[in-house]
Amino acid sequence: MNGYPLVIVVEEFHAQTIHSATFLATDGFVRRDAPDIPLVSPEKRHTFRVLDDPMFTVQTVALNHRIPSLAYSLQEQFHVNINKERLHEAGLPVGRWLKDVKEYLWQGKPDDFRFRVILYHEHHKEEREFVLGDVRERFVTMSRGQKLAYVVDARYDEENEAKVVDLAQGADIFYCEAPFLDRDAEKARQRYYLTARQAGLMARKAGVRELVVFHFSPRYTGLGDHITAEAQQAFRGS
Repeated sequence: MNGYPLVIVVEEFHAQTIHSATFLATDGFVRRDAPDIPLVSPEKRHTFRVLDDPMFTVQTVALNHRIPSLAYSLQEQFHVNINKERLHEAGLPVGRWLKDVKEYLWQGKPDDFRFRVILYHEHHKEEREFVLGDVRERFVTMSRGQKLAYVVDARYDEENEAKVVDLAQGADIFYCEAPFLDRDAEKARQRYYLTARQAGLMARKAGVRELVVFHFSPRYTGLGDHITAEAQQAFRGS
C-alpha cells in the first residue's frame, strides 16, 4: 500500500464527546487518534455539529429508541443566486467561474478579493481579473438559507421531545416519522416509535414551516392520507 493515497477517518459519538481516529494506507493503517471533540454546541442545549461546510452545517442529536438513534438537521449558510440577464447585458458568459464566485462568497472572502478566471465565449476565450465585491453588487443576490430536519426511530417522551424541538427549531421542512395513528399510541410507546399526532405536536412546538411525515407502519396500508391528516391537524391546530 506504499504510496496509495487512501485515508480513512472514523468518528465515534459518545455521550459528551466525539472520538476520532485516522488510518492512512501509506503507513499500513496504523491508528492515529485525534483529540476528543466536545459534543454539545454552545448555541444549542442538546445538538452537536458533525459537519461544517462553507455551504451548510449538519447537526445531530441522539434520541432514545431503546438504542441511540441519531436525528439530523441541515442548515444552509445562505443562497447565492446569479442574475444571468445582467451577465448577458455585460457580455459575460455563464460557466465554471460562477461556481468559483459562489465558493468565494461562502468562504467569506472580502469585497476587495481579486481573482482571475478564463471566460469561454461562443467563438473565443479570454482571461480576466475580477473584484469580488463588484461581481457581488452587479450580478449576485444573496438570500436566507433553508433548514431541513430529519427524525426517525424515536418514541415520544419528555427528553426526546425536548431534543427534537431543539433540533428542528425554525426548520423550513421537518421530515418526521409517523409509524402509528394516535389510536395506537400505546403500541407506539411500547415499540419506541412516534404517532402522527406526536409528530405534529413537535413540529408545532418547533415552529417549523412545513411538516412531512413518513415511515408508516404496514398495518395502515392504504391509510396514508389518514396519517398525514392527523399529523397536520396537530401541527396546524385545525
